[in-house]
Amino acid sequence: MLMFPKSIEVQMMHENAGDFWCIAEDIKTDNMIDRRGPEENWGIIEGKGRRIKNLTDGSEKPLGEWNSMSIECLKNEIKVWVNGDLVNYGYNATVKSGHIAIQAEGSEVEFRKLELIPITSLSMSEE
Repeated sequence: MLMFPKSIEVQMMHENAGDFWCIAEDIKTDNMIDRRGPEENWGIIEGKGRRIKNLTDGSEKPLGEWNSMSIECLKNEIKVWVNGDLVNYGYNATVKSGHIAIQAEGSEVEFRKLELIPITSLSMSEE
């Protein structure tokens, strides 16, 4: 039994914003071994290598300051920006549609503005 819905999660936790977490679904990125660890440990269930680290360090603002995050999802691709920096790009996801969920676990999180905008193509450059 899953504690969380089947999903590809975009992490918002401080110092990890933009990481992908694969929860009974999967996605590919460039440099998978560097970002996810040894291939034999990869998986989509508890106890396996489900986290795919983001591309940058230092994109987040200090605790207590507002960060902006843009996430584009189209078919089986996802792009993520934190404060204007492209921090993750995934493709060949095992899921192409579904619900959008916003949640926090273990600590408080605040949202100042949340916009959902339909798109027909992914951005080619930084937001």
